Amino acid sequence: MAMEITNNYSNMEQVNTEKEVQTKTVRKETEKKSIYGSSREYSEYLNNKYACLTPTKDSSVSINSSLFSKAATNPKTAEWLEKTLSQMPDCINKICENSAKNGARLVSLEISIDSEDCITTKCVGIFESNPGTEESKKMLEEARARNKERKEEWEKLLEKNKEKKAEQEKQAEKKLEQKSVENRKYDITVMGTDMEKAVDNLISKISMGSNAISTEATVVGFDIKA
Repeated sequence: MAMEITNNYSNMEQVNTEKEVQTKTVRKETEKKSIYGSSREYSEYLNNKYACLTPTKDSSVSINSSLFSKAATNPKTAEWLEKTLSQMPDCINKICENSAKNGARLVSLEISIDSEDCITTKCVGIFESNPGTEESKKMLEEARARNKERKEEWEKLLEKNKEKKAEQEKQAEKKLEQKSVENRKYDITVMGTDMEKAVDNLISKISMGSNAISTEATVVGFDIKA
């Protein structure tokens, strides 16, 4: 027998009380970066930090577009959203495990963060055994194994995201350095009666590096006779 449960609730259950330390960490980070330059930047930030936003074969988490826009510019909403996202892995695992305890095999789990007052969860599964039977115990072990597998998937994704971000920052820094060098130009005039000394003075000025030369054209005069 198939099951489909949709649940709307105002505040998500606190899965572990020890999450207070993690919540404080989230608060500090959101205070540092509470307003984002663009929706794309904010989306990348959240997806790189919270692997649950990348759908798996049996679960998905989405954020309402209006809530997303609000969180991108409102530090308090951003803090609430990140706290909620940090709870998602434990909540998903808890739902999957408890479905198995009740003899149901989970097919899909969809969680939609609609607003600060509403989170919608849609759970679809199939009741295959009675609770407490050997079959349900077997299903429970399978659910726990799947939870472990899902956790490993998320950890690998986060590591991949971290490496990708580091590479992007490296490339951006490299481009900035190249652009800085390309944009610096010089215009030097050296005057004197001795050609060799004039050349030496010119080379000396150039060898001082781009930091010593203005981007604007300048005329530097060297009177060798003086």
